[in-house]
Amino acid sequence: MLIKDITNGFPTTKRAAMFYKTEPFYVDVARYTHTNNWEILEAIKILNQKGFAVDLIDRNNGGWKGGYDYDLFLGLGVGGSGQAFPKHAKTSRAPVRILLSMGPQPDESARLVLERYKLFNDRTGRNVPTMRAPTNVCGDVWLEIMKSTDYIFNIGEENNQSSKSFLPYGKPIINFYPSSSPKVQFHEPWLNTRQPDTFLCFAGNGFICKGVDLVVEAFLRDPQKKLHICGPNSERGFFDHYGPLIHNAPNIEYHGFIEPGGPVFNDLASRCSYVVFHSAAEGCCTSVATAMRAGLVPIVNDWTGINITNEGINLSEEGDLIQNITAALTRAVTVSQNQYRVMVRNTLEKAAKFSQESFTESYTEAISKVIANEKSLQ
Repeated sequence: MLIKDITNGFPTTKRAAMFYKTEPFYVDVARYTHTNNWEILEAIKILNQKGFAVDLIDRNNGGWKGGYDYDLFLGLGVGGSGQAFPKHAKTSRAPVRILLSMGPQPDESARLVLERYKLFNDRTGRNVPTMRAPTNVCGDVWLEIMKSTDYIFNIGEENNQSSKSFLPYGKPIINFYPSSSPKVQFHEPWLNTRQPDTFLCFAGNGFICKGVDLVVEAFLRDPQKKLHICGPNSERGFFDHYGPLIHNAPNIEYHGFIEPGGPVFNDLASRCSYVVFHSAAEGCCTSVATAMRAGLVPIVNDWTGINITNEGINLSEEGDLIQNITAALTRAVTVSQNQYRVMVRNTLEKAAKFSQESFTESYTEAISKVIANEKSLQ
């Protein structure tokens, strides 16, 4: 799939090729089923405003033939689609090429994800196939990607684990913030209806690499605390093992995929005090950022991609990961009401970084930095 000559009505004198996905042109972006659908449209608009007509190449289009001498190439480079980055960068004949990093450096990401699956399989005695480990862009393929890259646009805050994973390659790293659904809002009365022993795990595809299994284990060990899980049932191996356990656990409830800001989401946000997550490797976990916009205090590890200081509770990566979650839950329920209100206020302040407005501002700044550095784009 290829969508050519996107200008959004802006006058353009330059051309950019973007290798991402064409899905947002064919789905209802307003439903906000995934943050990057809106972000792709907005990124193209920002390029248009900077004078670029954009050709959008779908991530499944491995046979793109080009057709122009583009001024700028931007493309996915760290996930499964990234193996086409060098080929498409060369085909574009663009003098400036930007790698869009929606996750950590692939070798590091694959290592961490594979470790989580080994941990799951060793603990459960199963042999679940791995999801979301970008093994086809590791090693020599990654080195070729780096040779084809001039800049790295890294999603999330500066100095998060993902950003740090690219430092050894010496490429300029420019960070931008992900968006989250504008439908998600915090309501002050929730402070009076939330229960300190009630938690939300709000996740996307790949429950094992997202650490949902670790969270479930912690609540199975601590049945006095309540857990609500939201997310797609796309990982069969997880549900084959944990489905019956969740169904029979009096303190755990699975709600399936829910719409951010919708009635079920708001009901859960009015009852849960915290969002708990222990991801293997994220650029920036937008599901957690979304929950934070509802004032849910984060209990997360560093690889969730959100730097936690005064906003919540940081989960250690050392030792028994399940025990670390259990200890954090125990700490959470002992927080005083006044302390919790302060944590909510800090959470909302941090969450303001993860909005449509912050995406537009930070992505515009990122593009502007590249243009300022490159005479060919001026």
